[in-house]
Amino acid sequence: MTTATMGPHEGAIERLAAAGCVIDRLPADAAGWTPELIEQFAPAADAYLGTFRGVGLTRQVLEASPRVRVATSPIIGVEHIDVTAASELGIVVAHGAMAENFEGMAEAGAMLVAALRKRMPQKTASMAAGEWKMGHSGHLVRGSVVGLLGLGRIGQGVARRLAGWGCELIAHDPYVDAGIATGNGVALTGFDDLMARSDVLLVLVTLTPETRHIIDGAAIARMKPGAALINIGRGGCVDEAALIAALNAGHLSGAAIDTWEQEPPSADHPLRRHPQVIATSHDVGHSAELYAAIPETAAANTLAALRGEPPPHVRNPEVLPLWLERIAALDKWA
Repeated sequence: MTTATMGPHEGAIERLAAAGCVIDRLPADAAGWTPELIEQFAPAADAYLGTFRGVGLTRQVLEASPRVRVATSPIIGVEHIDVTAASELGIVVAHGAMAENFEGMAEAGAMLVAALRKRMPQKTASMAAGEWKMGHSGHLVRGSVVGLLGLGRIGQGVARRLAGWGCELIAHDPYVDAGIATGNGVALTGFDDLMARSDVLLVLVTLTPETRHIIDGAAIARMKPGAALINIGRGGCVDEAALIAALNAGHLSGAAIDTWEQEPPSADHPLRRHPQVIATSHDVGHSAELYAAIPETAAANTLAALRGEPPPHVRNPEVLPLWLERIAALDKWA
């Protein structure tokens, strides 16, 4: 069961069809799950694959899917899937956590640190305006403090890439082991200390009720004057209105925004063309290599689960014991 189109990831559906899967698609005009659509598709679904943008895979849909073995997101994000409901029901959630994804984002994170320290947005805006050497000198990365809000695979990748740059790496992540931080040359610290000490702060967390607007006006006010902010995590983690105010007031020297509170942001969004901002469309770390890997990984995740094997990339690994029970029951009555 998938959406009307998978866009650039349509190759995943081709691979599943080649493996003998029957593909059912939501209608192109579906703006949400109606009772009729649920009745039409959910009872027969063995797997869900897609981003289901604007529609989502809700608890209601999953509860109406007694045969489903896996919900696969082709991308790394799973905001469109009710992961809590899936876990409670014994449904494994697979996602696109292949190396091409988080390695590309780590490369982008390190690149943006250097770009903001060098004041690249100001320099390019000045040049485009016909000016020449207007004094946007910037600073060295060496000797600066780079803060990581979140020390998962992307944060660790950023740390490894900056290891030889002579900067101090600090992070706040209550869910990471201190040994992982130390092994990547990072010192763990509290949230307030991270805000106060970072010359460049990278927001690398996923969006949860706990992290929504974790970077709000109060957090930004605790950042040192002239610091810069990078958000390549999730848009709702940063209060964009507070960020704009801090940039316009001169409290922050710059920002790089790849993920937005509303995607796409409005055409007149102030951050799109702000002279101190590097603005990208949730694709700053994407690559040809990633787009080649996504269909293959999505198909591999889905086919493994259909065979009764744990997918290569599981978002909710805690569900696996219950999932194996669900699979055994389904196979018994097959």
